[in-house]
Amino acid sequence: MKIPYNKVHVRGQILFAARGGAIHTFNLTDGAHISSWKHPDVDKVADSIKAINEAKAEAALEAEANTPATESDGPPAKRQKLGGENESALVTAGAGASTPTAAQDDKPRSGHFDGRGKKGKGKAGKDIDNGKTRFARVPDRPVITHLTTSSDGSHLLAVSGHDKVVWVFKHDGNGQIEELSQRTMPKRPSAVAIGPDSQIICADKFGDVYALPLVIPADGSKTSASLSALPMPTKKAFKPTANPLTVHSKGNRIALLNQIKQAELLNEFKDAAAADGPGFELNLLLGHVSMLTALVIGEQEGRKYILTADRDEHIRVSRYIPHAHIIENFCFGHKEFISDMVIPPSNKDILVSGGGDEYIFVWDWLAGKQLFKTSVLSLAQEIAPETTAVAVSSIYTLTYPSEDGPLTYILAICEDIKAIFSWKLLENNELHCPGIIQLPGKPLSLAISPSSDDAAPTIIAAIDPDAETKAQSLHAFRLTINHGRLAVDVETSFQGKAVEANESDISEEEVRSLLYTVESLRKVVTNAEFEEAGSEAPQANTDSDMAADTGDTEE
Repeated sequence: MKIPYNKVHVRGQILFAARGGAIHTFNLTDGAHISSWKHPDVDKVADSIKAINEAKAEAALEAEANTPATESDGPPAKRQKLGGENESALVTAGAGASTPTAAQDDKPRSGHFDGRGKKGKGKAGKDIDNGKTRFARVPDRPVITHLTTSSDGSHLLAVSGHDKVVWVFKHDGNGQIEELSQRTMPKRPSAVAIGPDSQIICADKFGDVYALPLVIPADGSKTSASLSALPMPTKKAFKPTANPLTVHSKGNRIALLNQIKQAELLNEFKDAAAADGPGFELNLLLGHVSMLTALVIGEQEGRKYILTADRDEHIRVSRYIPHAHIIENFCFGHKEFISDMVIPPSNKDILVSGGGDEYIFVWDWLAGKQLFKTSVLSLAQEIAPETTAVAVSSIYTLTYPSEDGPLTYILAICEDIKAIFSWKLLENNELHCPGIIQLPGKPLSLAISPSSDDAAPTIIAAIDPDAETKAQSLHAFRLTINHGRLAVDVETSFQGKAVEANESDISEEEVRSLLYTVESLRKVVTNAEFEEAGSEAPQANTDSDMAADTGDTEE
């Protein structure tokens, strides 16, 4: 099978679609393919797989050629004992039998240390040990994990997860992209956003949030002197209170010299650590004690905030740069991991979040209050009755034009559920009119093309198609409203067959390991932990478990 599209993003009439380690651009008007960009490791992986397949084929031919022919007649050959008193050897008597030559005796065994620091290896890069052939390791397959653009669409931001690199491209507005920079982060990014001040806000899997400039200045200068929210205190150089003039005994003089040498070694270690750091501007803003999973930037009353969510069910509201170390509030109520959250443009006072819980939550995020929740598990069970738990992978918002004014809808997709779930956001911040749009495959990512000239918006879905349906991985649906619920009006396609033909084959197991990672965030309670917890073992979520107002609670 071919690796499916796994991330999509829309800016204007241009669709950015990531497929493994490649980024493709399409025209939304006619679905035409415009341009492509490939991660440098894409060709490395393809070349490695090709070389290994060729080596395997060669090894199979060699093994077949070296297999002795089975004698069809006659009894097995007898073995004779040769040599004197101190040495003996068993050889097979009969035609073709011979004793090992001196050259054969001196030849090192395959895999044996030959004094040159390495095991003997063949020209094909193979190592045969105990009759088994081992091949070189295939490099990690590159996958673009995040795609977003600046507010004016002039820059495209992408993240490749396997090498922790943040890529920035220049976009001409017509689908042509040009690579500007690549920066390797200290840890693997888990969520990114572009701030209003052209700063990349990047959260990683170790719980830290960093800021780095979207565009690196040509002269290499810093963009701002006040970006860092957590400045590191500067310590004075170590200076002992004693000196050779005040120390007289031999033992004390030796102790003083040891203190001075220890201080010098410590300074050298700090200098080496600083030299090994990133070679670009990077400012630490805030940190969690858990893996970060989602990040959005909010604004109320002219003040900006950074909202972060983690695997430990926390949503934190922090001030924006340069005061990101100040925590305004928390939103408590989730009982499982949080995977995504969104602030609807029509109502910037609320936040919608979801993850491993069976509910979608609505919050007054600045006050830290839960306003509403609705079940997504019940919707999933309508199309897959055997479902007992859901893992919400992404949440989106769209605006639908109507005679009574614009309507706001919330969309959600879940891992391994072949549908898009939707709800209508009412003025009282409640979610009603649940809808289900079934798909010919499992959705991996959605992008919303906004409505224009009072036309209905369009959903672009990147799906992992079923093998029996042979559907395309990119689908576009123009929407309509049926009794307040979103439904599909017209389905369109993209001209990407030539792009798909150039993709290398990949196994279904590898696709799952690369693209289905949300459910793995769920914490598994072992039997020992369950017995230790006793009556306090985790129970299923119920409506009565959670108050509408969580109040002020410490993390």
